[in-house]
Amino acid sequence: MKTRSAGLRQRAAKTGTKRKKHRQIFSNAFLRLLRRTCQLLAALAGIPAVGLIAAAFYLNSALPDTYYLEDPSTFTLAQYRILEPVAEQQATVQTLVGTVDPETEAEKMQGSISGKEDGQSIEYTLMLGGIIPVKTVTAVQSEARYVIPSGSVFGLKMLTDGAVVASLSPVETASGTVCPAELAGIQSGDIILTANGQQINSFDTLSSVISAAGENGQPVQITYSRDNTEKQTTLSPVQTTDGQWLAGMWVRDSSAGIGTITFYEPYTGCFAALGHGVCDADTGVLLPLQWGNVCGATVLGVTRGVTGTPGELQGAFLDSAFTLSSLLGKDGMISSGTVLGNYSCGLIVRADSSSMLSASGIQTEQAMMEVCPRQEVHTGEAKILSTIGGTQPQLFDAQIEKVSFSDDDTSRNIVIQITDPDLIAATGGIVQGMSGSPIIQNGKLVGAVTHVFVSDPEKGYGIFAETMLDALDNTVEESKAG
Repeated sequence: MKTRSAGLRQRAAKTGTKRKKHRQIFSNAFLRLLRRTCQLLAALAGIPAVGLIAAAFYLNSALPDTYYLEDPSTFTLAQYRILEPVAEQQATVQTLVGTVDPETEAEKMQGSISGKEDGQSIEYTLMLGGIIPVKTVTAVQSEARYVIPSGSVFGLKMLTDGAVVASLSPVETASGTVCPAELAGIQSGDIILTANGQQINSFDTLSSVISAAGENGQPVQITYSRDNTEKQTTLSPVQTTDGQWLAGMWVRDSSAGIGTITFYEPYTGCFAALGHGVCDADTGVLLPLQWGNVCGATVLGVTRGVTGTPGELQGAFLDSAFTLSSLLGKDGMISSGTVLGNYSCGLIVRADSSSMLSASGIQTEQAMMEVCPRQEVHTGEAKILSTIGGTQPQLFDAQIEKVSFSDDDTSRNIVIQITDPDLIAATGGIVQGMSGSPIIQNGKLVGAVTHVFVSDPEKGYGIFAETMLDALDNTVEESKAG
């Protein structure tokens, strides 16, 4: 009996040990599962936080620092309803424009004056979801501005201030090939300003200086501009097998073509066009302006845009007067215009007809349209005003798909989709020559077409009209000071 009892106790002890091991294994497995579950829940809980932080960083860089409003106390962001503006403080600042009453045309004209009077500014902290501060911005009091949208085509003739190096090319000589310009450190996109002390404004001038230096066995002292910085170098011309003296570079000294007028500003007698600068076709460098003149143009035909190949308006220059806006009739006719500036946001041109418009004209009043502040531009339905045949602009349906406030490339702040079947049938969408076509939304001028998507000609970029108006104001002020 004692032996049997001892055996039972041993089996019971072994059974208890196994149960403890099973409980321990189960406990360890449960703890591992619990730990993994907690880690998963923590990760899932962190996703919204990471998303909010990423959104805050994006909005901080995407949103402008300053907003211009008639009443800064009513500041809201229609495009970003998740952002709550919280007022910080008020201060007296200089406004951009004088106070106007837009009820009459004469006062609208006065509203176009770029003056300075005391106004108010309010600093706001933009709170994401009312919790996370994104950035502090300033809402500045500024009266509404009125301009006349155009959509008319024009012809451009322009000479550069200096010769733009379009490309480098080796020269065949009796002893082999060599590229003197490359040896001198010159690159595509550089702008040749002087050669042996002589100002360079044309290919012919540069060629004659190089030829004279080569024949005399002398080098050429070159002053050039790169990234807005002047540099100097010495270039040694070489003689080709047929006796010419060359430097091994192709240069561009002029530009010509047609584009579209965005708007006319009646008080200054100036208009803004293109929405992007006139650049060298090979290097993309903004052509420095020496002289520029505009004239009338007509659209003779259209090369339709297709995927991979942008289309183009086929036009011709007109010797006769042309209209800035079909809404103005004969009051808006000019014979020519002088280009005051070629900027990344487009051309600023002064119409040569000084008595073109009357400040009290009813027709002018009816033609004027408010320039939409950039913070009010939003996605949704819009229209573009463009000329795709003859000289008469037409309204076409479009859709604003994206709005960006980044200053990295101000000519690409708007993404627009052409939805008008007639325009798509005629042009395929956006084509070269339509740059500058006004974009209108909710009865306000919001921007201008600037570029086409090569991969999808029905889509393109646009610039804020406010950006172009700022450039016009600055150019007029500089011309007065000069």
